[in-house]
Amino acid sequence: MEALTEIGGLVEQNLNYLIPAMGVFVRLGALLYLLPAIGETVVSIRIRLTIALALAVLIMPVLSQDFGGTIYSVSGAFALIIMEAIYGLVLGFGFRLMVYTLQILGNVVSQALSISQVLGEGIATEPNTTISTLLMMAGVTLLVTMGVHIEAVGILIMSFEMFPIGAAPNLDGMAYWLNHKSSDAFAMGITLALPFIILNFVYNAILGFLNRAMPQLMVSFVGMPAITGAGLFLLAISVGTVLTTWSALYFQSFAGFSDVMP
Repeated sequence: MEALTEIGGLVEQNLNYLIPAMGVFVRLGALLYLLPAIGETVVSIRIRLTIALALAVLIMPVLSQDFGGTIYSVSGAFALIIMEAIYGLVLGFGFRLMVYTLQILGNVVSQALSISQVLGEGIATEPNTTISTLLMMAGVTLLVTMGVHIEAVGILIMSFEMFPIGAAPNLDGMAYWLNHKSSDAFAMGITLALPFIILNFVYNAILGFLNRAMPQLMVSFVGMPAITGAGLFLLAISVGTVLTTWSALYFQSFAGFSDVMP
């Protein structure tokens, strides 16, 4: 009991330092929750929390903000935690957004190749097509080799300079930025899938002509293996270019983030 009393007194004396430290931990934890590779569902929650706590201890001395000059009330501390969670989720969504591009790309390709019914559990929380799962796993692996975790820590440290702890978030600017980046990610996914969409259009046009010329022929049984085989061959020869283009544009997804400053 005496030890708990001493710890309680120590916490009370340093409360003005502990609350901002909790804010750093919350922003970092929310970022890691959505960060590719570390934030996947296959990674244990305990491991993510341990990484967040270790990084928070390392980041605190680097930050230039003075944490001891503000006296926080209970409501002020609660508001600070909520604001830091918003910043962390927005940053994490920025990193996760381009992975959703690969998910959209895989779903469109699967629809074009008539194999969208093949579903399975991948790195996402919901079942995805096999092509989506393979593309997302390849993309996340590529990001790890590119040092996405190091880039995330760097952007997080810069975010404390743009958005100091306790600063009210510009919700309108964040909503506009997220909407703009989401539309760009969707457009990019459709653009990368364009060759498969064109292949599917040509396939259906040819089947339409054959069906009119030979109504008695079961064109679907003839054309289904053809479109699947041709599409898989096109995917095999283009997946390298697709992932290269995607990875080159990945870190550009944070362009304009500084415009949402309050």
